[in-house]
Amino acid sequence: MGDTSLRRLHFWIAFFATLFLFTLSASADTLQQQIDKTPVGGTLTLFSREYMETAVIKKPITIIGGEETLLMSDSDKPVFTIKNAENVTLKGLHFLQSNAAVVVKNSSKIQLDKLEMIQMFSGVQVYDSKDVTIKGLTLKGIDGQFASKGYGLAVFKSSNVTLDHNDVTSVQDAYYLEHTKDVTVTNNIATDSRYGLHFMYADGIKAEHNTLKRNVTGIMLMLAKNASLRYNDISLQWDWNSSGFTLYNAENIVAENNVFSGNRTGVLSQTLKNAQIQHNIFSSNQTAIEFTAADKNNTVTNNDFVGNILNIRSDGSDSRIDKNYYDDYDGNDIDDNGVGDTNYVALQSFGQWMVREPAYQYFIESPAVIMLNQMDKQTNRVETNQLVDSTPMMEPTNAFHKEYAFHLWSFLIGLIMLTGAIFLWRKGVKQ
Repeated sequence: MGDTSLRRLHFWIAFFATLFLFTLSASADTLQQQIDKTPVGGTLTLFSREYMETAVIKKPITIIGGEETLLMSDSDKPVFTIKNAENVTLKGLHFLQSNAAVVVKNSSKIQLDKLEMIQMFSGVQVYDSKDVTIKGLTLKGIDGQFASKGYGLAVFKSSNVTLDHNDVTSVQDAYYLEHTKDVTVTNNIATDSRYGLHFMYADGIKAEHNTLKRNVTGIMLMLAKNASLRYNDISLQWDWNSSGFTLYNAENIVAENNVFSGNRTGVLSQTLKNAQIQHNIFSSNQTAIEFTAADKNNTVTNNDFVGNILNIRSDGSDSRIDKNYYDDYDGNDIDDNGVGDTNYVALQSFGQWMVREPAYQYFIESPAVIMLNQMDKQTNRVETNQLVDSTPMMEPTNAFHKEYAFHLWSFLIGLIMLTGAIFLWRKGVKQ
């Protein structure tokens, strides 16, 4: 072997040895060291290994997880703390069994994308920040009572926050927002938690196309104003004091095109002002809407009430009720204009008693209550003020018609298939 070939061989041996040692050294760096070595505005791709440590981010950076990157905290601190920073992106990271995954403080232009969190006390906490987007996050909390769990995504004293396409389950409150301004919460899922969405002292809320199931309360709105609650699927909130929406001391609220199904109470309100409850479907709830200390400027219009035990009840306070469909309305439409010729009166003595004594709900459909309801129908004919819809609709909304038609066709197709299967079975037996 010539001198040139020998020198070339030595070069490549030295090159690969250096590369190996550099890679080994880099992979041995702590999480904080890797962040500190990444230039401002740079991208850090983490190694596919386990990190049991914490780190603080104070500069613009993008951090991307490897295929098998797993992050855990070695203390009560969050895995990542983003502090006094802007233009920070965390993407494709997996967190396990930690007190919290990410805490954001006094920062702006933060993006958390496709983060996965399993067996977490809490997921993400945001404080005193703005322009924060959290999307594609999945989080499963720890086992135990709600009091022993933390919030899934919690936002405090922040503005311009977007939560989109996240899925949170088994925590105290899936999405908790306090003292926020201009928040958009869309296409999220919240299940098996105390509250799905919990807003406190919030101004400027857009909550649309969310799915909230099997929580104590779907949306809890307290001391908040200027909220748009649209196209949400609210179902199976069925504990003792459960509700789809609880609207407490709130004002300027629009609840529109939502579906409330199988809840203890669809909409539970107290000291609600200037609210519009319209174009919703209330189906198979124990009570569809309950008003306490309601404002006369509240309106309940163009809703469908189908299969509820009680449609609307109140403590005697008044709201405007117009153009709703009620499946228990027994009036006529002689002029065939689609509107009933007599008033629908939702007032029920038993319903009012249930507001004051919830334990009375166990007597629903008892013979005495059925007789009382029949007596109410007779006396309600002269009621002109409280819980009166003077323009009850004879047919449900188009949305309900479509849903009903879909289930009808499914039933007919299933019936035809069942008949065919029985015919073939009988034919086979005869042979």
